Amino acid sequence: MPEKTYGTVITSSGAALIAACILNGTKLPITDAAVGDGGGAYYQPTVDQTELKNKKWEGEIASATISTTTANMIDVKIIVPADVGGFIVREAAIYSEDGTMIAVCNTPDTEKVAIDEGVSGKLTLLMHLIVADTSVLQFVINPSLDTVSEEDLAAAIDAHNEDPEAHPDIIERIDAITHTIRTVPTQSGSLTYTGSPQSPTWNGYNPDTLTLGGVTQGTDAGTYEATFTPKEGYTWDGEDTSPKTVSWTIGRATVAAVPTQSGSLTYDGTAKSPSWSDYSNAALTLGGVTSGTNAGAYTATFTPTANYQWFDGSTSAKDATWNIGRATVSTLPSQSGSLTYTGSVQSPTWSNYNSAVLTLGGDTSGVNAGNYSATFTPTANYQWSGGGTGPQSVTWTIGKAAGSLSLNPQSLTLNNGTPSGTITAVRAGDGAVSAQSSAPGIASVSVSGNTVTVTGLAYGTATITVSVAAGTNYTAPASKQCSVTVNLFNDTLESNSWASIKAASDADDGANVWSVGDTKAVTINGTVQGFSFSNLTVQAFITGFNHNASREGNHKIHFQLGKISNKLVALCDNNYNNTGSSAGFRMNQSNTNAGGWKDSYMRKTVLGNSGTPTSPPANSLLAALPSDLRAVMKPITKYTDNVGNNTGNVESNVTATTDYLVLYAEFEVFGSRSGANSYEQNYQVQYPYYQAGNSKVAYKHNALDTAVWWWLRSPYYNGNNDFRAVTASGGGTDGNANNSGGVAPGFAA
Repeated sequence: MPEKTYGTVITSSGAALIAACILNGTKLPITDAAVGDGGGAYYQPTVDQTELKNKKWEGEIASATISTTTANMIDVKIIVPADVGGFIVREAAIYSEDGTMIAVCNTPDTEKVAIDEGVSGKLTLLMHLIVADTSVLQFVINPSLDTVSEEDLAAAIDAHNEDPEAHPDIIERIDAITHTIRTVPTQSGSLTYTGSPQSPTWNGYNPDTLTLGGVTQGTDAGTYEATFTPKEGYTWDGEDTSPKTVSWTIGRATVAAVPTQSGSLTYDGTAKSPSWSDYSNAALTLGGVTSGTNAGAYTATFTPTANYQWFDGSTSAKDATWNIGRATVSTLPSQSGSLTYTGSVQSPTWSNYNSAVLTLGGDTSGVNAGNYSATFTPTANYQWSGGGTGPQSVTWTIGKAAGSLSLNPQSLTLNNGTPSGTITAVRAGDGAVSAQSSAPGIASVSVSGNTVTVTGLAYGTATITVSVAAGTNYTAPASKQCSVTVNLFNDTLESNSWASIKAASDADDGANVWSVGDTKAVTINGTVQGFSFSNLTVQAFITGFNHNASREGNHKIHFQLGKISNKLVALCDNNYNNTGSSAGFRMNQSNTNAGGWKDSYMRKTVLGNSGTPTSPPANSLLAALPSDLRAVMKPITKYTDNVGNNTGNVESNVTATTDYLVLYAEFEVFGSRSGANSYEQNYQVQYPYYQAGNSKVAYKHNALDTAVWWWLRSPYYNGNNDFRAVTASGGGTDGNANNSGGVAPGFAA
């Protein structure tokens, strides 16, 4: 296996740069150093190498000194900081300022150093660089890295080079080089016009070999010609010694941007000129349109003067747009004062309107009352706030004249002979006539044009309010009233609406027209505590007029549900005559009469007295009644034993409840008591229907051949389980509270 060798190799690229510096008498700056791990293995550097195998760190050179032991050797010190770690150093290199690798070396095994993370201390290594002429190498070092300064290095190199014995081989090479100048100097870098005199620097110029002449200084931008003449003992390549002319230039200064308008101008009727940002008259010549009066865009021009050019290198004129802005109209015109309909053409007057500023258009006059839309458009030198210039609409108005209304007649009486009449509305203009009855169940109204027709429906009084809406040109006048008296009832109860029946009741006139026992059909629809009724028609029959009025209230006609085919019926569910706790027609869902009628499941839930006719509880009998009946149902104040629970005959147990659907009490049906609290009868009256001796036997509503027992609301006074009931044969009895029995409730209209 070949022996490993170590050392520094000057690369081909580095050797070429060093040779050029020796021939031209210039310096070669050495600026950077780097180390690497060699790609993980030993290798032998070559002259063709341009980069390290695997660079791990790059930085500045700590120092460069002339070797005291070896001629023409520079010792280059490289210091790797302590915070760089984690690799083996196997290679190092130095670079010129243009990034060319000048020399590369490898390190022997004995110089391998592991720089691990966390290890304190820096790594120092030397490259030994031998060159023919050390004076051409100019090292850029960082003094903070080492104690050797650049001045000390330069002194050491100078002392070394003054020693003729220090580098005999380079003297032999210099003696062997002819005094031939192969390169004509050229301008180094560039110059740009500043307004002050400037001279160029030169590439390849050595004052020891060449004499500089011609034009060597200039101020203005342009091209100048310098001359270079070989000094005695030197010739151009080809042994020519005549001066050579070299052009050098001062470039135009660059104008970075085309000037722009500074600030803003606003039209005021006078001539205006803009001011400019980024404008110097020494650099640019201003031309084009430079002043104006009207709002709008104008175009000025800017041309670079002789020593300037644009950012893109051009020198021709560039356009710059500047503006005079429109003046702002801050307030939109509005109608001044008011107009009222007269039948003639009218036009508004305007606040904040100037015809020089705004052009008026759109609707500018009108006859009829109403809203009109005029338009205002800014003239050429004006704009709206926000910048718009389009037309803006402004509403102006001709108001309506005051309307008027009178009625003929102002009162009206209807009866069977004249069940309808008319009212004429006399109005100004064309406003629509409307009419409303205060009691549509008593008198209805219809309107055709300005004629109001009133039709009597039931006994009572009504106020017909006639109104006229605002018309095209008149406001709505105050409404007028016509009082109407209606004396109409049908002798057949069934032929009257529930609203009419209520009207007779309100007027306490029902007993003058109808009799106890008269009937009116009621259609029941809906599910009541698990039992569904579908279009069941039951006849409600009158049981009394103003019954027990001192306690239960005046102006009431009392009814009971009801009859089918002239038979008294009770509503029965599918659990009839069975005890239980499920939903059904039970007094309570447990076998108790505690709380009496007031707290019973029958009163609150089955019948629905926990709500009202206008807001009945779901799944209650009240909810299953037709809406026209519920609309006229009146509350009844009923007295009952509301304690129960085997408390006996106690007068204080008898208290009032307010009900809409109610079961009758034992005394109200039989006119006597046997099982109810004996004090109930002090607050109750037997209904005239039963006082007249009518049958108390009720039949099943959906099986008219089957007699059934039906509930009364009185709790049994001497027990805690039962409520009173009517037997299938029409007598009195007790029934367990949780038994499902027949229901024949009463109500008042």
